[in-house]
Amino acid sequence: MRKTSQPQTAWLAVAALAFSVFAAFTGFPAFSQTAAPNEPSQAIAAPNPEDAALGQQLMAAAQLLQLRQPERAITEHLDKIIAAYELRYKDEKFRPYTGRSRVEQLLYLVQAAASKQEPEQGAIIVPQIWSDAWYLKGYALIELRRPAEARSALEAALALAPRNAQYLGELGNWYLGQRNWPQALKIFEQAEAAAKAFSPPEVKNTELSRAWRGFGYVYVEQGRWDDAEKIYLQCLELDKNDRRAQNELNYVRSQRPSQRAPAATP
Repeated sequence: MRKTSQPQTAWLAVAALAFSVFAAFTGFPAFSQTAAPNEPSQAIAAPNPEDAALGQQLMAAAQLLQLRQPERAITEHLDKIIAAYELRYKDEKFRPYTGRSRVEQLLYLVQAAASKQEPEQGAIIVPQIWSDAWYLKGYALIELRRPAEARSALEAALALAPRNAQYLGELGNWYLGQRNWPQALKIFEQAEAAAKAFSPPEVKNTELSRAWRGFGYVYVEQGRWDDAEKIYLQCLELDKNDRRAQNELNYVRSQRPSQRAPAATP
């Protein structure tokens, strides 16, 4: 039996999740409230006094998840946060996005401006609290064994932040839980790319290794033992103290079928 499995390690990620919530609330990494030079003023949502209280609710929800009380996290906090932002932006003519870094924010703004599918060919950067609330709701619904609702919540988070490696990693885990190996691998590949390009420095390695461990899990299920060993070694090169990667590497080496004996010479 494997010592760890990707779908069952969700609670081990609570610390990283709490950091993300703290970042969303405090604005670290910096959430710019003013437009950069040559950037349209509507690109950044105006500050709203309500955000402080909503940030506190988000942190309270994360604390309830740490206490393994996902139902309370949803009903007492997350649904209220989501409703508040949906009400605030229901008449917004530009598409809302969130981003943990200026580079990520600018990507969404540029892509929206170039896309004929965006309303008015524009986008607006809004507080990350909104997308984190959807993410935490998806996380909570997975723990409540409500997979269809969990997927919808995670996809709502990704609609606001398509290049967020943390959100992508959780959606990858969702597909692992459904044993949809090809789709899980596809999502983890997206998470890897997002982590390399857009994850804040403080969490980049954590989110990159999470994506790689997702690769490894799929490779084991597909019987790709050499690929699995390689990716777990890669995780350990990134972080020699990654116990989950070490446990999985030990599993791979103990379970990999032995090499076939060479055929007898005729």
